[in-house]
Amino acid sequence: MSAPAPSASQADVLYTADLHGSRTLYSEALALARKLGVRTLILGGDLAPHATVPEQRLFFTEFLIPLLREYRGEAGSADLFFIMGNDDWRANLPVLLRAGIDRFHHIHRTVRRLDAETWIAGLGSVSLTPFALKDWERWEEGLNGPIRMDGFRSEEDGSVHPFDFRGREWEEWIGEDLEAIGRELGPEKKPLVCVSHGPPFGTALDLIHGEVHVGSREVRKFLETHRPLISLHGHIHESPAVSGKFADRLGPTICVNPGQRMGSTLHAVWFRFEDLAGSLTHTLLGPATLDAPAT
Repeated sequence: MSAPAPSASQADVLYTADLHGSRTLYSEALALARKLGVRTLILGGDLAPHATVPEQRLFFTEFLIPLLREYRGEAGSADLFFIMGNDDWRANLPVLLRAGIDRFHHIHRTVRRLDAETWIAGLGSVSLTPFALKDWERWEEGLNGPIRMDGFRSEEDGSVHPFDFRGREWEEWIGEDLEAIGRELGPEKKPLVCVSHGPPFGTALDLIHGEVHVGSREVRKFLETHRPLISLHGHIHESPAVSGKFADRLGPTICVNPGQRMGSTLHAVWFRFEDLAGSLTHTLLGPATLDAPAT
């Protein structure tokens, strides 16, 4: 059953991920951002279609950049924050960074102000997958599920070269990316939104079919240490269908994976900071059902 239609004042933030180049889903996301009147729209990775470097670049230059530029030109449009995901060639990141879209922020491995009271941190890196594109993959010990050690990485000139993690695992450790974010956060506890393409291990958000957890232990450790208000994820499209939940808790932190069924309507969530747990709503699954926060 679909969630009730939102009102213009219902949300501060709209989040979605894994749109994989679907022009329909991008249009639905912007239409919902307008309807909600959100101040912030966050794109959580896997922006482009599954394709070659030139094909993804064409998608960005001919569709996504003009679409977002037009949206940002509208009165009352939201600030945009984004990371890439494991299916996006890193060679095309400079195309987005040089697009000149106002208030369009790349947040991988960095911390930025989201608003006057809240900060946002992002991580595009994911632990190893069974797939060949390795630009955003990083080593992690104790992985569950199938993985592939070799594959390909891209350069800014569009070239693609073979890459192998064997023998260089600790040079490519996902914990280094998370430590960089931690250093930028510093010792002072900030009201924080985390955006990590990969979900934390052992939650309702990282289950593949067969009920195997394939999330990141390092991401989980980071969330348990820094205790953000909310962490926003994607990557494991089927997890909400397998677990029956799009939101879970790690201590006081609410963790979210909207899921995304390609060929379906938009899977996204929205929320208000003043009542985060009470307002957290999925486009298809309705309001979140959450346990009481742990101390």
